[in-house]
Parts: sequence; structure tokens; C-alpha cells
Amino acid sequence: MHKEENVYYTNHKKGFESMNIKLWIICIFIILSGCSKHVEKIGNGVFQNENGEKITAKIQVVDDQLTKVYLDETIKDKKETKKDLGDAYHMKIASRIGKEWDEQIRFLENYIVEHGIDSIQLNEEGKPKNTDVLTGCTIRIDGFIEAVKDAYMHLKEK
Repeated sequence: MHKEENVYYTNHKKGFESMNIKLWIICIFIILSGCSKHVEKIGNGVFQNENGEKITAKIQVVDDQLTKVYLDETIKDKKETKKDLGDAYHMKIASRIGKEWDEQIRFLENYIVEHGIDSIQLNEEGKPKNTDVLTGCTIRIDGFIEAVKDAYMHLKEK
């Protein structure tokens, strides 16, 4: 091997070794950053309305971000909740948006996850004022908002 070829080979070998070290560092960084622990918390909240019906909220928060909301309400003198009844609750015929109670509450759950409870404005009857909320939920929701706030107060790490 000529001297020039040897210098060329040595320089390229050092360059590959340097590149290998950089690749290993990048790989280790990626692996370690993927192993970071997510903090998941669960909260349960309750609100009782003036009719004696109990509103429940269950929320999940991951890394300080609300990821799930589950809302339901008992019916006075019945074992089933409004969600349990589904279409049998018969709200759809009275609904100005043609949605059953459980459909409206699922819309509200998704809205709260996407926009947060602080974005919801209520009128004096406890119903939403936001037009984007009213497209999917026209029921009284002030108790649900209070139950979600209570769930936040009771967050515990999972």
C-alpha cells in the first residue's frame, strides 16, 4: 500500500469510528427518551343536583393533559343510570337537536377532552352558551362541570 493510500485509509477509518460513536450516542438518547415515565392520574368526582340525582365524573390525566372523561347521572328511584338506559331514556323526541341523552353526554365528554371545562360558558339555567357545544349538547350541564372539577380535586396517580 502506498503512503498516500495509507493516509486516505487511516483518515476514512477515523471518520467512520467518529460516525459510529455519534450514531451510538443518538441511539442511546432515543432509547432513553422513549423510556421516560408518563405520569397517569385518575380522578373521580361527584355532584348531587337539587332533585337528588347523583352526577359522576371519572377523568384520566396523562402528563398533565386530560385524556378521558366519563360522565353519568343517576335517575331518582331507578337502578339504571341515564347512560345505562340509552335510547330507553326517550329524550330524543324532545331534543331540539334530535339526540338522546347519552349521545349528548358523549359529545360533552369529547368536547371537555378537546377544549377543557374552562372553555364552556353556561347560561343562567346551567345550559351551554357556546354555539359549538350547542351543536351536540343542549342539556343542562352545570352539574357535570362541577363533577369534573371535583374529579380534578381528587386526582391520584395510577
